[in-house]
Order: sequence, then structure tokens, then C-alpha cells
Amino acid sequence: MRVMPKQFPLVETDCAQRDAVVLRSPMLDAAGFVHAFSTRMGGVSAAPFDALNLQSLQANARIASGEPRDDDDALRENHARFTRAIGLARDARVVDASQVHGCTVVAARDGLRARPEADALTSVRGGDAILMRVADCVPILIACPKTGAVAAVHAGWRGVVAGIVPAAIAALHAEGADIRGCIAAIGPCIGAKNFEIGPEVANALATANLADCVIAPGVHGPKHHADLVAAVALQLARCGIARTNIDADPPCTYADAQRFHSHRRDGARSGRLAAIIAPLA
Repeated sequence: MRVMPKQFPLVETDCAQRDAVVLRSPMLDAAGFVHAFSTRMGGVSAAPFDALNLQSLQANARIASGEPRDDDDALRENHARFTRAIGLARDARVVDASQVHGCTVVAARDGLRARPEADALTSVRGGDAILMRVADCVPILIACPKTGAVAAVHAGWRGVVAGIVPAAIAALHAEGADIRGCIAAIGPCIGAKNFEIGPEVANALATANLADCVIAPGVHGPKHHADLVAAVALQLARCGIARTNIDADPPCTYADAQRFHSHRRDGARSGRLAAIIAPLA
């Protein structure tokens, strides 16, 4: 059976001077965690990345000649607007990672030394903010109100199958987090109706004990589809997070071109969204 967590619609916030339009989780807000999921609204990038493209400078530099590429100065301004919009101090450090669709979790204090290859980051009370990027994959922000520790997770279907969500929760537990009392918010990602998959992906999800999250051909189209939100929610609950503490009602990135970037919809012309969270001070 699929997990049916308590659903809290993410709240859209139009920040001052339209620095950025972001989405926030009411549960994380109530617990005092500075966080946000970005939209594409409020930045300075030109088409096709308009407007709030939060691609990393490193990934932007790797884009092949002839492919659409954003301006580095625009990316810097977009990141500044995004962090300013959620209330981070100008000199606050934000740790990110080179995401590889794997199962590696890195602590923010270790990620400061070198930009790691990882698909989840953790940060403890008094530590740095952490950020993950997506363009259809599932962003998850996890927070422990008891200890103030947080995790940011990037989960495509490969990461879901590899177990990046349980790995992130295990890393939080190792830092002393009370997993039962943690709050998890799932951000904008591709919805099941638009996430068509092949039989090899359906089989991989089934092998990972996530067969209930595979939708049979004929429901949304002639091929299998996958419900990654349901898969992530199921993994969060299996790891011990109370179902009522899982915020799992995100909008679909593919279906809403006005608000969200989507790689499946736009290919190389897609920008990147971001999820960010800071631990309690």
C-alpha cells in the first residue's frame, strides 16, 4: 500500500522586490527552520532559462559549446536573490554538492573543504545552510526540531532505488537526530502523470520494494509511469518519520512551465531549481 502522509500544500511566497518567488513548508516554518524551494520566478536570467535559474557555476562551465548556456553573472545574482529572499545573512555560507544520482551523504562541515560528489548533505545546529538542485528529480528537506539538524536530498529514480533517502536519514540519526520527530518536506518535482518510464525502471523500483509506486500501462498512457513522491514518502515512513510529519503535496514541475524548470519538458534549455535549508542556530 502507498503511504498516505498528511498533506500540507507548499505555500508560495512573493518576496520583497520580487527577489524570488519561493515555496515553503508550513511544518518547517512552524518549527523555525529557514528554508525554501525555488520557482523560476524573480531572477535575471534571459530566455530560455528565464528567470530564476539556480544552476551551479561549475555545471554551467561544463556545458558543451553550441548548447544553451546561462551567463555566470546572472547565476551569481540569482543565487544572491534566492538566499536573500529566505532571510539568510549576506555572509552566510551555503554548501552544495556535485550531484551524481548516487547514494553518498556528506556533512556540510566536510563539504566546505571541497565540493563533494553527493546527493544528500547534512548540517548540525549552528552549521551552514545546505542546498540541492533539481529539474524534475525530487528535492527533500528533512529537519529535526529536537537537535536542530537538517538534511537536503536530491532523489531521481536512480537515487530512490540506490537508497539516498534512507542514507540521509541514517546520517541524521548518527548526528543524534530524533527520527520519529523529524519533519520532511517534498518539493516540486515531476508528477506521476508525466513521468513515463520503461520496463527496466519499473523493474528497478519493484526490486527496491517500491512496486506500489509503479503505475501500470493504461492509467496515464501506454507505458508504465512512476510516482516518485509516493516512493520517497514511503521510504521516509519506513525509516521511522511519522507519516503526519511528511509534507508530500508538491506541484508538478513538468506540468507548470510558468513556475518551474523541467529537464524532461525542455531538455538542454531547462534551468535548475533549488531546495535550501539551514539548521537551527
